Amino acid sequence: MTRVVAVVQARMGSQRFPGKMLAKLGERDLLSWVLTRVCDAKQLDQVVLATSDSSDDDQLADAASNFSALVVRGSQNDVLDRFVQSAKVSQADLVVRVCADNPFAAEEIDRLVLAHESCSYDYSCNHQQKLNNRYADGFGAEILSTTLLNNIADLTTQQSHREHVTSYIWDNVDKYKIQAVEAPAELAFPEIKLDIDTPQDMQKLDEFVKKFAITTKSSAAEIVVAFNKFKNL
Repeated sequence: MTRVVAVVQARMGSQRFPGKMLAKLGERDLLSWVLTRVCDAKQLDQVVLATSDSSDDDQLADAASNFSALVVRGSQNDVLDRFVQSAKVSQADLVVRVCADNPFAAEEIDRLVLAHESCSYDYSCNHQQKLNNRYADGFGAEILSTTLLNNIADLTTQQSHREHVTSYIWDNVDKYKIQAVEAPAELAFPEIKLDIDTPQDMQKLDEFVKKFAITTKSSAAEIVVAFNKFKNL
């Protein structure tokens, strides 16, 4: 059996939004949103929180103890190595990378995993409007094998590749078979932004989840329908 593990990368030291992971979105902090929804994905065997070994991130490691998630800590800047260590500790065959500024990732992780396992791709994603897949921004993740992850770690010392984990693949697209999973019609709204980069993003989404009673159990389709109404108010 293939062991599929989601690795959620998070730290408190965001340059644009320090302390973002414990900022409140509705009644819960952002990290709780992310871990709750990722842990609900049905195609995963394990969830890992990969954070830094800085004392600033002690509180994230403590918070993760409330969830069925392992905690792996490492370099602040070498995020790629954190993923390598997370895959090793969790004995992953396939690694799903989740950035913790996406509070609504959940069932679309399942769609991603199933799409990747059904075909012979090196790497699959459903994020950042890659290859015109038309996903609303905020449900995204990426998946690759632990073997490929380890190969990339051995191949590159470039800081941008070590920090952004999968950027080596996109800088060397001729080497890999890449799949951008197409958004289902109900989620094909690439103009929608549901990830959180700045305090302004958080303020906007906080207003949204409160006004439309969005919860950690809301489906991606329900969130998109509600957000389309919200943005027209």
